[in-house]
Amino acid sequence: MKNTLKIGYIFLAGIGIFFVNNIYVLLAVIAVHLVLFFTIKNDQKNFNFLYKVRWFVLLILLFDAFTGPNDFDLIKIKKWTLSLSYEGMLNGAIMSCKLISMLFITQVVRLSMKGKDFVNGMTGLGLSRSSAEIIDEIIVILADEKGREKSPEKGKGNGGGGGGGKGRNQEKQASEIEVQETEEQTVQSKDVLFRGKIGSIPKKLLARISFAKSKFENNPNAVIASASLAVTLIRMVKIAPGLPLAPGHKNILFIPVFIQGITKSDKKFAGTQIGFISGILHFSLGFGKYGPLGIFEFVTLGLVFDLLLKLPVNHSKLWFLMLIGGIGGLIRISTEMLIALILGLPDTFYLIYIPYVISQIAFGAASGFISKAIINSKDE
Repeated sequence: MKNTLKIGYIFLAGIGIFFVNNIYVLLAVIAVHLVLFFTIKNDQKNFNFLYKVRWFVLLILLFDAFTGPNDFDLIKIKKWTLSLSYEGMLNGAIMSCKLISMLFITQVVRLSMKGKDFVNGMTGLGLSRSSAEIIDEIIVILADEKGREKSPEKGKGNGGGGGGGKGRNQEKQASEIEVQETEEQTVQSKDVLFRGKIGSIPKKLLARISFAKSKFENNPNAVIASASLAVTLIRMVKIAPGLPLAPGHKNILFIPVFIQGITKSDKKFAGTQIGFISGILHFSLGFGKYGPLGIFEFVTLGLVFDLLLKLPVNHSKLWFLMLIGGIGGLIRISTEMLIALILGLPDTFYLIYIPYVISQIAFGAASGFISKAIINSKDE
């Protein structure tokens, strides 16, 4: 019950804070949760959650500072004047504090929960037993993966344990592919986007998916579980080098895993389930930028793919895979658009944000090349 109440607090207080318009109340909320944040003992505690949204907050402040009555002139060029608005700066501060308050509320609750607490709390809110078991298993696997990254010498051997060494064989396969790509020309996200060149990315992605499958061989929901694990592993392992200033480059990897999972599963709304499990994992592990809204983003992504893949067209056609990939890229930016809409940002904000949207959609469309290679692959 305690864990369920904590999660309920995340959604009610975290989302409800957007309806508070008093700057003093918002600052008080931030101050209280900042104190709580410092009192929590957790190795994962840091301020990366604020660093991730720094540009979004800066845009909010800048757009609002120049919206409203011209109270303070900065630049005058003939008849053109650039002025600051005190009212606009206050509105910008209120909007920024709303976002920061939500993030602090989310982080304080998330960091105060250990191990299976979050999953237990979600079960109290209606999470199915099968999904809870999958999440539990994935968290254990991820902890093991992180341990191997920190201690690469640990666990070396011939794979003679009860698992038959299958996981180790998958790791060996992935490493052999990496060596092969190093010997050839390294393929980056931009190569996929501008040239349709995929190199060994599909093989590396399939190696990740196969590794994930080996962990759920006896699970009746093996396809959904392995796809959810593969999506989460992408955040931990760099499969394709990206562009530091090109948001959305990981769409090239995320989207094909979703599509492959849906096409291989015989479950109804498999994509929605993959999205729900992946969203919970990303939230509980601290990957997402916007707290509980990140879960909504993943669920929506999976649901839309479920519906699109039911259309009576050839699902292996490149144009179709690029189309749904582009739609997926648009959905992945929906969280920022939703927050901007809730905060009531001016129309000029969306104009400035267009390059960001285009980048997300473009990389989503480029994922069609990877999806086609994976779907057509004979490697199961």
